[in-house]
Order: sequence, then structure tokens, then C-alpha cells
Amino acid sequence: MYIQIALIIIALVAIILWFGGGYKQAQAKDDRFSLPAILLGAWVIAGAVFGVGVFVLRPAGLFDITIERLLFSVILFFLVAGLFTGKVRFQTNRTIEITMGIFALVCILSMMRVGFVAVSPEFVSPWFVFITGYLFPFLIFIFAKNYIVSEKDVTLILQALFYFGIYLSIMAFFEYANLRQFVFPAYINDPASPLHLDRARGPFLNSAFNGVGILIGLISGLHLLQKKTGFAKVFYQAALLLFFPAVFFTLTRSVYLGLLITLFIFLGWYKTSFSKWKLIALPLAIVLIVGIANSPRLLSTDRREGGVAQREEVSIRVALLNQSYFLFSEHPLTGVGLAQFIPAASSSQRYKGPVPFIIEESRTTFQHNHLLGIATELGIPGLLAYLALIFLTMRRLLQLAGKLPDTGIMGNNLRITIFAIWCVYLNNNLFVEPSNNIFVNAVPFLFAGIADGLYTRSLESGLLSPSPAGRPQSRMRMIKSHV
Repeated sequence: MYIQIALIIIALVAIILWFGGGYKQAQAKDDRFSLPAILLGAWVIAGAVFGVGVFVLRPAGLFDITIERLLFSVILFFLVAGLFTGKVRFQTNRTIEITMGIFALVCILSMMRVGFVAVSPEFVSPWFVFITGYLFPFLIFIFAKNYIVSEKDVTLILQALFYFGIYLSIMAFFEYANLRQFVFPAYINDPASPLHLDRARGPFLNSAFNGVGILIGLISGLHLLQKKTGFAKVFYQAALLLFFPAVFFTLTRSVYLGLLITLFIFLGWYKTSFSKWKLIALPLAIVLIVGIANSPRLLSTDRREGGVAQREEVSIRVALLNQSYFLFSEHPLTGVGLAQFIPAASSSQRYKGPVPFIIEESRTTFQHNHLLGIATELGIPGLLAYLALIFLTMRRLLQLAGKLPDTGIMGNNLRITIFAIWCVYLNNNLFVEPSNNIFVNAVPFLFAGIADGLYTRSLESGLLSPSPAGRPQSRMRMIKSHV
């Protein structure tokens, strides 16, 4: 315990010193990674791997202390310190933050009505869902918007996600080949949660979430490749080949679809100086070879095989759709309450429709569609606020068109990269409920914060395109253009 306290004190002193002089020096030179970028990259990886299964302290009367939470406490200190030093600002371009605040308010009002803690130990806590699904990702959005501002820092985040994706891909092979002695961390092999044990589920213990991590690593590596030359370029090209079979090792259809969406986006909109079909040809050949070699599993109707022909999961989602519609129709304005779908579905006496077999086996399952779950639990206000948040994020990416350089990590291709990450995230959310996974939720909002920060700084520096008459835009027109 004393070691952890000492580390926290050292981290806080380092932040104070950084605010005192290190930040300005780093901004002036722009030749080194900033401390916030290093901290954010470490937290993202720690949130995925170094959770309760690796290290946890349980002081009496306090919440569990993990590596991820220690790092996040330092991030919070940065945000608070930034408010006093003027680094974190809300004076301009705050539409997305206001929408986040409205959605968070809807969640808090819902928890005030149904409770902040789980009604029973087997159910997930509403407070936990709020923190991991929304509050922490929203705070990461603000952090990234204000602190991840240079090409070096964006490169660091992309590299962290790329190398993390390599790790996930290697672990996926070990899991698929049943080489369990090489799987790290060892808790991945724990059969206490056996639902995805036959698939490559990674440190998330869920193949769908693992697939999202693999695809985000693939997207990050593809964007980093444009700046690589010589041996580094060869290494990146070889490493990217690991991601394609790893997608298959997850044996999850939503991940397959996510890969197709990623390839479609990069082939259609990502600008390169060479034919993109040449880059994709070899990975596609690998996918075909792996798919043909494992065609019995790929075409299997068995749920645990992960085949595209399985029908059991379709019936589960149809049953969930029926239950969700029934619960939503009873409480369209307030919803049943945050994280209350399973308790409400389990205790409802009026619903007479089909019940998903997974609920009968285990009452701790999650709603298998994020937007549907929001509508059921938070009602129309929560759904509209979250849809507005998605719309504003996509709109911000569209508004960045023509305002970034043609090449480089911070160039126009960064928009396409962020768009691909969000499409993978939203596609995954159509099949699973992600609110219990901090990594899956935080990464898209991290990049949304980077995009919003780029647009905000373009407004502040007067880099918006001139008006058709060749005159600078008026102040009123600039204000209207970013609302």
C-alpha cells in the first residue's frame, strides 16, 4: 500500500513540475512526447489488460484500487489543474460537451430514481455502467481535446493502439491453437466465464470486444504506415498481416463485418500514392486461405463455433428486441432505469413473449444492442441525447474536410481513420452492450476529442476557408459555422 501511495505522490509532483515549465518547452520544440500523451496511452492499455484480474487493492471501506484507476486519477488531476492554468477551456466550440452533459444528467436522474447500486449482487451496478460506459469516456474526450494537440502525441496514441493490437493478434493465435501456456495474462484462460472461451477473447474475456481492439490496432497501423520507410515500413507491413487471421480467430460475426467495413472505408476514401488494391491483395489472400482451411467452422451453425450460419444468436436478439420494445412501450419517457434491463426483464409478469435462453441460464447478461438498451433504460430523452452525440461527432469529422493538410499523421487521412474507428465501434454496438468495457468506449471518444480539438484550434487561429467573395468570414458567420 505504501508503494502505491509513493507512486501517486511522485506522479503528482511530476505533473506540477510539468505544468511549471515542461509543457511550454515541449510545445515550443514539439520534438518529444508530452507527459499527457504518455499517460493517456498507458491508461488506455491498462484499462484493457491491467484490471482486477492482474492487480487489485481492496482497502476496507473503499473502492477497489487498480492500475487503471490509479492512472485515471492522475488524468483527473491534469484536468483539474488545466482548469486553473487555462489549458482546459470551455469558452468556444462546446456543443459536444454540452450534449455529453445533458446525457450524463439523464443518467444521473435515472439513477436517482432507481438507485445507484445494483438491486441484487448478480446484477451489474448502474453506477459502474455510468462510469465505464459514459462518464470516463466523456472525460477522456475533454482530456484528448485539450492535451493531445501535436503530431507527436497523436502518433504516440496510434502506436500504443497498434502495438496493443499486435499483442491481441498474437494472443488470439495462442488461444485459437490452444497453446494456453503462452497466453498472458493468465486470467484469460480462466473458465469461470466460459461463454467465449472457445474463441479468441483476449484480456476482455469477450471475443466481440477483443475483435474491436484488433480492428482498432489494424486501423492505427494502416494510418501510421504512410510515414514509415525502410526497415520500419517492412516491419509495419509484416505486422499488419497478423491482424487478418486474428479477426477470424475471434469466431465472431460482428468482427468479420467490422473488418469488411474497415476495408471498404480505407479502399474508398483513404488517400495513398499507390494502388490500395496492391496493399490489400496479400491480406485478402491470407483471409481466404485461413477461411478455406477452417470452412467447417466458418460455415457452422453452432454458436460456439462462431460460424456465419449460426441461427441461435439471431433468435436471442429477436427475443431481446421483443422484450426491449415491450419494456420501452411501458416507460417511453423515463425508461426502466440505467442498467435495469435485465432486472426489469426478469421480474416482468406482464411480458408473455419469447425469452432469450441466455437469460434463463444467467441473469447477469447484458442487453445485446447498445442503442436499443439506451432507449429501454433511459427512454426517449436518453436515446435522443446519445444519437445527437453521434451526429455531432460525425458532423465534426465532415467539418474538418479541407482544413487539414493533404499528407501526414495530422493530415486529411486522420479524418478517415477516426471515422473508421467510430464505424467499428457503432457496428459492434449493434450486437453487444459495451457499457461494461472501458477500452471499447474510451478509444472512440478519445479520437473524437482529437478531432474536435483540431476543429476548435482551426477556428481560433482563423484557418477556416475564406468566403466565396475572397473576404475573411465575419465573426457572426464563424460563430454560426461551428454550432
